[in-house]
This record gives sequence, structure tokens and C-alpha cells, in this order.
Amino acid sequence: MHQPLRHARTFWPAGLAALLAAGVLAACSGGADPEGTPRRIAREVEQTLKTVAQNELVRDPELATELGLSPDAAGYPFGGYLTDRSQAAFERARLERLETLDVLVRKARPAPGSALARNLDTVIAAHEAAEAVLVSGHGTGDLSAFYPYVADHMRGAYLDVPELLVRRQPIETPADIAAFLARVSQLAGAIDDDRRRLDADARSGVVPPAAVLARMQGLAAAGAAELPETSFLIQTFDNLQNGVEGLTAEARAANSAKLRTLFTDSVLPAYVRFGDAVAELADSALAEPGVWQIDGGDAYYRSVLSAYTGTRRTPAELHASGLADVKKLTGELNTALAAAGLPEGTVAERLAFIGQQPGQLYEDSDLGRAALIERLSQLTTRARGVVELQIGPMPDGAVTVSMVPLAFAASAPSAAYTPRTADGRNPARFEINLLRIADWPDFSLPTLVYHETVPGHHLESALAAEQANLPLARQLIWNAGYGEGWASYAETLADENGLYTDDPLGRIGYLQSMLLSAARLVADTGIHDQKWTRDRAMDYIIVSTGLSVEAAADEVDRYSVWPGQASTYWIGRQRLLDLRERAQRVLGPKFDPKAFHAAILGGGPRPLDMVEADVTRWYTEAAR
Repeated sequence: MHQPLRHARTFWPAGLAALLAAGVLAACSGGADPEGTPRRIAREVEQTLKTVAQNELVRDPELATELGLSPDAAGYPFGGYLTDRSQAAFERARLERLETLDVLVRKARPAPGSALARNLDTVIAAHEAAEAVLVSGHGTGDLSAFYPYVADHMRGAYLDVPELLVRRQPIETPADIAAFLARVSQLAGAIDDDRRRLDADARSGVVPPAAVLARMQGLAAAGAAELPETSFLIQTFDNLQNGVEGLTAEARAANSAKLRTLFTDSVLPAYVRFGDAVAELADSALAEPGVWQIDGGDAYYRSVLSAYTGTRRTPAELHASGLADVKKLTGELNTALAAAGLPEGTVAERLAFIGQQPGQLYEDSDLGRAALIERLSQLTTRARGVVELQIGPMPDGAVTVSMVPLAFAASAPSAAYTPRTADGRNPARFEINLLRIADWPDFSLPTLVYHETVPGHHLESALAAEQANLPLARQLIWNAGYGEGWASYAETLADENGLYTDDPLGRIGYLQSMLLSAARLVADTGIHDQKWTRDRAMDYIIVSTGLSVEAAADEVDRYSVWPGQASTYWIGRQRLLDLRERAQRVLGPKFDPKAFHAAILGGGPRPLDMVEADVTRWYTEAAR
């Protein structure tokens, strides 16, 4: 999966007056830009989008760090501030975005079909989606992702901030050191704000399900039990500050002492308070997941499905469609397994059997993990031929392959792609969670790589960075239906273009991945619309796909706290395949896969309805 931008929340008032004045700042002049928009209108829209981006970044200084922005690009020196997670900030951000939306929709329109129109419409759509979801008043979200609970076992200040400090916060100058220490000094307050908002939501009946709270308790207890001598946060700080030029030994010692005091006297007690609060919430937690149990939960779920995928189908219709697709894929897998000499047993049993065979499991050791990472690295180069044939020249920029650091593995997804940061400090990376290395038999690895790297997430991200010329406001927005839909479609491109011709087990891994994507749609709608229990959802995943009990539990608990996201893989892929079939019918022998894929990828992450409009415009013109 693509690692989306972390949810944004308000830091201080966003300066709406600057947005309202954006049109005044643009000079008036005649003429039009190359796509037909009058220059005056183009400059007004560009200035407005710039102001929108800077307002979002003022709300969320942590996001500016994650993106690797400079203070000039963000509009202020953000490095020493944490994002305000208070209830007041949440409410203020929603109101300010509503005002921003009003400004955006009243802007003079750029030329239809132009890149500028696409930029404006994408930002408008993101604001509309955010309002439709966040009007519920609970949980959190930004312009890309939405969560019904303030914190859970995968996110929240108690998890996000330490990882940000360890993995993203630069320590290259004395000013960077001061910023790092300033953020650590604010960590307890951030955790406390999450705790207070969790309690407030609980009074309205919004509580994470019991299984998720149990995971949160374990993670909070682990944080509270850390020792300064073994803390990854402190070790990272000490190591990095040793490389800062101009620091005396006395200054380094003073910095280390200050960090240890903050850690012991402020941070650890905040983890204890958070863990105690989570334990208290367990008394009122619902035993089973599903936002249908929340007041207004049905509307919430439909809103997130629409925000992520643009679907106009009901959850019940999606559920039925997913069940039919799972049945069809099960039949394909049955045929492929029989051809591989495994005709007996259920599909899930045979998939699990393959994963246990000699040569499939990597040793649970440093050597075994290194061998698996090396295998992934080798696979990243295999799909380049597909890219050249179907899409065009490979964009510049490599992707690194590594395992999730063990310090963060307990709360990390099974695999994730993160784009290169703007400052180049952090390259694009594909990380795999090897906390349970047995979850990754060798036959599953090719498709995982094609999804996360090329022709999947990395290719899409690198092309957007190199060719789409997206303004900063667009770079803050990632559409899950587009991104996960493309990565799942990329798996199919790999299959259609012969990457499994000499690898029948690898193709079985591909079909299993397709089956899991369809089963995710079924389980997601099952939990949040059909009132499935956690056990029923887990059993469905296990019996359908052959995943282990532990992996199925991870899947289902993720679906529970991130409604709608699990549906994006299959819905997005199907939308793209439907568009391709339509274009092929219209164009016949004139169909050009490179031009088709350029129509999708050239516009960057955006709602699937906009992708459809762009593709329709392309094949209509190509048919003339």
C-alpha cells in the first residue's frame, strides 16, 4: 500500500484573509496561457492554490517535515512545532476549510480540460470530501484520509511523533537540534490532546473496538516502559548530533541531558496517562467493529467510500459485487493450482500449503531477512520492460528497498511505499514489515514488488513528480482510489505482459493478491455495512485467501479503524480496467496503451471521476 500523508490538523489560524485577497495579488494583464486560460485568471488560481497549501501546512507542521519542504516553501519555520491535536484545532480546521471551499468554488474557471482546471477541481473535490466526512464531528482526517477514531493501533501522537522525529527530523545544525528538542518538549501535550479527544468522542459513543483498544494498550505500555539507555529516540539523537559541526563536547552533553530529562519527566508519564485512559475506555468499548454502530455511521461510511473512490453504488451493492468477484477468482486459482500439481483441497488450504514448502519461507534470522530484501531488490528491475512497452521511458529516481525498523514494526502496515522527500534527504522507499517473516513466502513477492514499485506506486509517484508539474496544494492530496487502484491495475499489467510466463507459482501469487483485493472489499463492506463480527471477517479472509490467523487479524483490525480504504484496491482497479475496455472499443486498432496510460498518469493523483473525464477526452479526440 501507499503510505498516505498523515492526517493534517490545525496548528494556528490559517490566515483566510490572505486567501480571499489572492485575486488582488495577481497582476491584471491580457493574453492567455498555452492551454487557453486568460493569464489574469491563471495567476489568480495559482496564487489561491499556493495560499491553500501554505494554510494546510500551517495547520500541520509535521506534514511539512514529512514532505521534506523548506521553510520558504511551507511559508514559515515549522521545524520546532508539533501539530495541534486539540478539539478546538479540529473544529477550527473544519470551519476554515469550509471558508476556503467557498472561495475556491467562486474562482473564475480556467480553460476546460487544462492542467490548471484539473488542479483547481482536485483541490475543490478534496475540500468537499473532507467536509462530507468530518461534519460527523468525531475522529480525524485531512484532505486525503479519514479515520473515525482520534487514535488507534496504527496512528496517533503516541506513534506518529516518535517515528517522525527518528526517521524524518533533520539534525544537521545547532538550529535543528533546538527544533528537535522543542518538538520533544511538546510530545506529552500532543499525546494528552489525543487522550482528551478520545475521551470526548467516547462520551458521544465513539470508541475504538475492543480488539483495537487491546493493541493500543500494549503499544502505550511499551512506550511507557522504555528506558533512556535503550530508547531509539535518544540513541538516534545522540548519534546524529555527533555529526553536527561546531558543537563542543559540553554542548552535546547538555543537549543529551536535556533530552533525557524531557523523556523521563514529561514523555513517559504521558504514555502512562494515555495507557490508563485507553484501559478505561475498554470498559465502554463495543466488542465488535463497524461504524454502523456510531450515530450517523451509515452516512459516514458512504461518505468515505465516495471520498476515496467516487462510487455511487451502495455498500450492499459493492458487497454483492465483491462476493461475485471472489467466486470468479477462486475458480481461476483452482485451475492454476491444479495445473501446478495441487488438485486437492480448498484454494485457501492449497495456498497455505505452497507457502510452507521448501524454498518458500525465508529463515527468521538476520541472514534470512537480508536474503528476502535482496530478492525484493532484484525483482524491482524486472518490470522495466513492461514500463517501456506500456507506459514509456522510466522516470529518474531509484527506490530503496528495506525492512520496517523493528522499533516501529508493531504499528506499521505489512508493506508500504513512501515517495522521495522534496529536499532529497529521504529517497523513495519500499518497506516490508518482517515482524512475522513467515507472512512472506517467496511466491508472493513478485506481485508485492510490482504493486509497490514498478509499474505500481513508485512509477506513478515518480511520473507525477517528473512530468505532472503539480502545485504544492496538489502534492498535499493523495486519492486512495486512484493510487491503490493504479497499483492494483499495475499488478494486472505485469501479468498481461508476461512477467509470470516462466513463473507459475509467481502467477499463483498474483491471483492470490487479486483475490485478497476483492476479499478486502467484501470484508470492508461486511464490517461497516453488513454488521459482520471481527471473527466472521477474519474467517472470511482466512478461508478465502489462505492468509494466516495473525495476518488476517492485522487486515481486519486495519479495516476496522480505516473504513473504506480497503475497498479502494478493487474498486480503483476495476474503474481503470473499465476505462481501458471502453477506450479499446472506441478506438479499435488505433488504441495506444502509452497514450491511454499517459491520460491516467499525466494528471497526478485525483478523483477517479476526473480520471474518467480525462480518459474520455483523450479517446474522443483520438477517434477523430
